[in-house]
Amino acid sequence: MADEIPKGRLARGMALMKLAATELPTVARGVLRGEKAPDLDALLVQQSAERALKVLGDLRGLALKLGQTMSYVDGILPPEATDVYQKTLAKLQSNAPTVSFAEIRAEIERGLGRPLDEAYTRFDETPIAAASIGQVHRAAIRDEDGVERAVAVKVQYPSIAQALTSDLKNLEALQPIVAMMAPGADTRGGVEEVVEHIAAELDYTREAANQDMFRALIADWADVMVPRVYHSHTARNVITMEFVEGRSIREVSEHGTQDERDRAGRAIFRFTLGLALGRGVFNTDPHPGNYLFAHDGRVAFLDFGSVKVMPPELHRRWRELSLMLVTDRVDEWRRESANLFGMESMDPRARKHHQDFMLHTAAMVARDAEVTIDRALLRTAVVDGVKTAKDIGRELGWLPSRGKTVAMPPDFVMVGRMQLGLIAVLAQLRPRANWNRLLRAELGV
Repeated sequence: MADEIPKGRLARGMALMKLAATELPTVARGVLRGEKAPDLDALLVQQSAERALKVLGDLRGLALKLGQTMSYVDGILPPEATDVYQKTLAKLQSNAPTVSFAEIRAEIERGLGRPLDEAYTRFDETPIAAASIGQVHRAAIRDEDGVERAVAVKVQYPSIAQALTSDLKNLEALQPIVAMMAPGADTRGGVEEVVEHIAAELDYTREAANQDMFRALIADWADVMVPRVYHSHTARNVITMEFVEGRSIREVSEHGTQDERDRAGRAIFRFTLGLALGRGVFNTDPHPGNYLFAHDGRVAFLDFGSVKVMPPELHRRWRELSLMLVTDRVDEWRRESANLFGMESMDPRARKHHQDFMLHTAAMVARDAEVTIDRALLRTAVVDGVKTAKDIGRELGWLPSRGKTVAMPPDFVMVGRMQLGLIAVLAQLRPRANWNRLLRAELGV
């Protein structure tokens, strides 16, 4: 059992600052200096990763989400440290530190308002998964027809609401610094957007409604599934859903055939970016722990705590921009993307750098050709992003200015988070497909 979760803003903020000060300089300096990192001692890197695992795991909340991101997004750390950190921090995707069954029982009974033994016909005390704000147990219930159903029960950690609230206040406190770095952008709106979506994850009744919505959207899809939610056994801090047997992304990545990985990749792509552009709704937090690969070949999507529904007019404009991209109307795309992303008043040299980078990273869907999405593709995109910033700095100076700032609508913050997470997840599977044709089909062209 893990120690009690630190709840105060100061304690949580200081723990992250100490981690960054003691661990990250060694493994990140190659990226920061734009040089190949020197040979790193393998044992020291492993020990560093394990210390990061402990700190981020014990903190949970937003800190653990950071660790999850580091566990599957290539390019954040130099190659010499990436594999070690990713393998170590992968435990945070579904095997974070857990709390005792006594505490979990108390949380369930508080949320459902009845004894656990009355609510469930069977409840396994040992969790099968644990992540940023809760852990999952296998159980069974008797449904409205009197049939016993195997279920998965996700329960929030005690005190996680207070801990996550502290994290979000610390995040909000960074807004003035972000504003200085991006003058002219709506940084307050962007920070508020992030805070709103992360805070929403604390309400499992809202997550249940999101899950019902997505379950209806994909009801006739052959390659994906969304587990049924049992609302009779769901509350703000407890969600009970259909139990799904399946393999993890790591297992499919390591042992699945190319055909299996291709099929899974297409399903995840369609469910994520296809629904986003086709219907204006998406899960903002794709990460490897949110999927299971059922034995019948379907991909099960498990977490709907943070969902974005795009404003209709903004969705229409984004969809039109995407149509230009996938149908090779580059000149139109440059004009309309400058308008949508607040680049019209930008220095033309900076705008060209930003748009060239966007086009380069979007090449996997812009080209009518089969493309394999792998870690090298993701790592190149991250490195190119750093290079773009450096090129702008060399040509226009290093001080932040309105002439260098992309001022996109705050609603697009979650789009960026979704797209990075999607490509990082797909990179784990290494699927190959004509992504251009898949996306054009979702867009109706």
